[in-house]
Amino acid sequence: MNLSSQRILVTGGTGGVGLALAESLTALGATVVTCGRTASGGHAVRADLAVPGEAARVVAEAVERLGGLDVVVANAGVQYPTPLTLGPDPEVLAAARQEIAVNLASVVELAAAAWPHLAAAAPAGPPGAAFVAVTSGLAYAPKQSAPVYCATKAAVHILLESLRHQARTTSPGVRVQEIVLPLVDTAMTAGRGGPARKLSPAQAADAVVRGIVRGRPVVAVGAGRALLALLRLAPPVGRRILRDG
Repeated sequence: MNLSSQRILVTGGTGGVGLALAESLTALGATVVTCGRTASGGHAVRADLAVPGEAARVVAEAVERLGGLDVVVANAGVQYPTPLTLGPDPEVLAAARQEIAVNLASVVELAAAAWPHLAAAAPAGPPGAAFVAVTSGLAYAPKQSAPVYCATKAAVHILLESLRHQARTTSPGVRVQEIVLPLVDTAMTAGRGGPARKLSPAQAADAVVRGIVRGRPVVAVGAGRALLALLRLAPPVGRRILRDG
């Protein structure tokens, strides 16, 4: 896929990987609308994707500003420690509900709202439009400290596989892609892992762009490639590595 002149929506695009991705795509000649809770100015839409209906509103605003959509990147995500085995803690449960709303429910809503526009942009193959979602190695093997986050990413992995099946029969011009990111140096990962273990947001964004251009259904980035290979060859070892991550 040639990203020049493409009309692209990136959620969670006002910081971290999303911001770097928006900058990379713009440098390639794409026109990008982003959204975030602190968005202001330019092509940024202020939205809280934990609120039902917000993802659909963001799609509507992006379509109005861009005149259509060619690519959607569901990048927004939150992660909190959720020690569920310690008993019902209202703050922990509230955080878990937010993870489910942002990481999973908003992606479902985003796909439903964006699909007619993506299908209109690419009515027939080869794929000329794309719905892309960012997951993690934790979608394939969970860590003990963030069970709800891991569950939402695993659910998005399955959601994308099912969307791929649907697209083959209803909208063959729309590609469905999963980007499996490793640990990236963002506010969400502060205090976890050393700098040497993390990709910079710019490095992650460049890898995402290359993945979208190449068009593979699942694009594992950096250490994510080694992890998925290890999980295929020696699942217990891979799961043990991530368990206490």
